[in-house]
Amino acid sequence: MQRLIDMLLMAFRYTFLFSAGLISTAGANAASFDCQHALLPAEQAICSNANLSRLDEQTAGMYFIITGSGAPAATVSQAKTAQSQFLRRRNACGANVDCLVSAYTDQMMYLKNVKSNLGL
Repeated sequence: MQRLIDMLLMAFRYTFLFSAGLISTAGANAASFDCQHALLPAEQAICSNANLSRLDEQTAGMYFIITGSGAPAATVSQAKTAQSQFLRRRNACGANVDCLVSAYTDQMMYLKNVKSNLGL
């Protein structure tokens, strides 16, 4: 039963990302960091995969909108903590694309909620 739930959740995530236009066939190396300095397996996977690279850009963009928005200090602090936790989770995925997509999807949903609560 848990396997079925996991499969449905993954299908939902991919459907969400495709419908939101977040997964595309754009060129790789558009990550939010310098791919020439990518050392971790997760970073290398992001740099070599256009879809992951786009997810990385989208997530970073939302994060920087929130932290640069003049939001209350407590909100910015929470967003920074969540981003640090996300990066640890992302890096723990190594080069596992499904794991990376899941980590990015969860973080994007969190950031979208924060952004919405701020009226951005």
